[in-house]
Amino acid sequence: MNTRFAAALAASLALGACNMSFSVGNNSSAGSDANESEAATPATRRFVNSLQHARSDALRRHYVDFSFEYPSGWSMTPQPTDGTAQNYVRVAAPLADGYEPFAFHVGYAFGTGNAEADRRAMEAGLPQMAQRLGANFQNYQVVGMGPDEVGGVESLTWRFTATGPAIKNGAPAQIYGRGDIVLPPGASRGVVLISLTTSRTNEVDSPGEVGEIGTLRAVYDSFRLQPGQPSAAAKP
Repeated sequence: MNTRFAAALAASLALGACNMSFSVGNNSSAGSDANESEAATPATRRFVNSLQHARSDALRRHYVDFSFEYPSGWSMTPQPTDGTAQNYVRVAAPLADGYEPFAFHVGYAFGTGNAEADRRAMEAGLPQMAQRLGANFQNYQVVGMGPDEVGGVESLTWRFTATGPAIKNGAPAQIYGRGDIVLPPGASRGVVLISLTTSRTNEVDSPGEVGEIGTLRAVYDSFRLQPGQPSAAAKP
């Protein structure tokens, strides 16, 4: 894209064989992060972004505050500490028959601060971004794109299906996913959200239901983006 718009996704989104599997490297322990705190109900935890989660130059440069709540039984996947991190956070449900039933990722997005120009750039770049993610999946198909809303902020959303191979003696997995680019009009910093569900849960039967019902609906409803200026430590 010949624009200043960009969005980043982590390699941990990938599904496939070997270390590209949804189920590999994702059995991290939840609740160890200093910025996690118990929400009002013990069934959830609250993640609050901070600079300690910005573990790459890009994440620091485009840092933005946000928070969300997720089930307390989910785990936070450790992010790379070698400067290659592309997500602020990834949380996922415990493995079931080799796959995580749910996973939720937050990366970064940025623009010029010109709402009209950024909107055009995002609309033009969304198909390319959606297809780039698809390179990590088997039988990947984008089934819809268009405007949506996350945390009271308009988003550009795409929805997709894919499949995951059988792991050991388990069954293959059907995957339903949703991606959101959330960049408030006039803001120069935002986020990219990627949500995945698999057939290891019976909550979701189509990509149109991801984030609209059940467990992920609660995560999306709790998401809040504060697009103000970053702290002094985050400035170049």
